[in-house]
Amino acid sequence: MRRTIQRALVIVLAGAVLGLAANAVSPRRIPYLTPRKAASRAEDTVALQQAQELWASGSAFFLDAREPADYAAGHIAGALSLPIEEFNDRFAPVERMLTPDATIIIYCDGLDCDLSERLMVRLRELGYHNVRHLVNGWSAWRRAELATHTGELP
Repeated sequence: MRRTIQRALVIVLAGAVLGLAANAVSPRRIPYLTPRKAASRAEDTVALQQAQELWASGSAFFLDAREPADYAAGHIAGALSLPIEEFNDRFAPVERMLTPDATIIIYCDGLDCDLSERLMVRLRELGYHNVRHLVNGWSAWRRAELATHTGELP
């Protein structure tokens, strides 16, 4: 019996070590402690009405921060896919279209989604200062029955 318990403990410990090691090298790493989400500042967000006006006038770039599969399943018409998790691999083609003073609207989906905020911070670090995010963007846009598109291209 004691030997069985020892073997079980070794298996559990080995599994825990392997799991932690895999998480440490994964590009989609799960944080050990979830950082507390800071409240969005009003100047960092854009209201749906204003986002729709910017979209209609063609005076803003819309960037979808969600995973490529989510983007392909449906996105704001004309939006470009720039998932924050793949930023380094996907930014170059988007960068060619942007200027430092471009108006950029970023969105993801869900009230707890922080992908758009993380992408906003990253773009601001690179010198793009007119960047805001549309809170719960995809759901809000669809609920308002505004223009959407499916597929990998905008």
